[in-house]
Amino acid sequence: MSQPAPIIYTCALPPKLAWCSLVDRSISAWDKIIAEHPTTSKEIATQFIKRHTELSSFLAESNVPNSGNPMFWFFQLRKSFLAQSVLSKWSPDKLDDYILLPALPGFVWRADCFFVSHYWRSPQHPDPDGKYLRLHQNDLRQYTWEYIWVDWTCMPQDPRSNVEQAYFRRCLRTVSGIIRNCAFAYFYPPFEAKLWILYEIAEFVFTCDGGLSSTPDLQPFLEHISEMQDIGVRETLHKYKYRCGYDRDWNLLVPWLELLVLMQKLPFDMDFIRKVMDDVTWFDVSGTQFYADIVEIDRYQGLLRFGGKDWRFTPFPKWRHDNLA
Repeated sequence: MSQPAPIIYTCALPPKLAWCSLVDRSISAWDKIIAEHPTTSKEIATQFIKRHTELSSFLAESNVPNSGNPMFWFFQLRKSFLAQSVLSKWSPDKLDDYILLPALPGFVWRADCFFVSHYWRSPQHPDPDGKYLRLHQNDLRQYTWEYIWVDWTCMPQDPRSNVEQAYFRRCLRTVSGIIRNCAFAYFYPPFEAKLWILYEIAEFVFTCDGGLSSTPDLQPFLEHISEMQDIGVRETLHKYKYRCGYDRDWNLLVPWLELLVLMQKLPFDMDFIRKVMDDVTWFDVSGTQFYADIVEIDRYQGLLRFGGKDWRFTPFPKWRHDNLA
């Protein structure tokens, strides 16, 4: 009688054990993080993640509209990032490479986490020969850090299941929170007018103290960010023919850029700007939000009221109404 073919897994553990290992590894890491940065959010995150015995149920419940369930980001472990020869594509078979960090106050810090900004050098793979990965590995190896976020590696890519697609869209909606709270890494090829790159740099520069030191590959984007403050966001984007792969992304990024640039031009400090952008990231509020009875913002009307004057920006998309949630 012939024996059944063995089941072969591409990760070190079978899927359910790999998921349990990821949960245990993540919670253990949270203990270390909050020992240095106390937070009251660990119980919320722990209760949610421990309810699930497999990845698919975790992703499904993470994306229930209006549920109030916390968001979690996949961050790649330092050892996995430094060991790869090309950027690893996100896969449910590679859970050993990750930690889950809650998108809650107190878990994502620049001392521990890097965000990697990069061009996509082909539609099939952002860095097919690993050229820019090697630059990042050589540069980042000298620093002390634990976790790294790269879109190709940390978000489900095509083809995606329904729950993976829902998680992917929530990542798009909340990536600003990753940029604001991580250290920023980049190596860019010769300049191309990539809207996502411009946005990522602007988000970091406008919401993080210290900004970025200019390098030749960064300089054109910094100049265009300055020009946006002088002549306007859309005018600058059209002047330099900025583009992105999907119209959906254009509709998402232009409001972000216009609100960032507008608040930079007004007498608001960094803490206030971060507060507003956190609210836009996390709260799907219909109507006006008030800040100390001084500032009013209605993101879906594209209105900021301050100092007795109305300031306009492109309205943000309504995620669920526009089928973006």
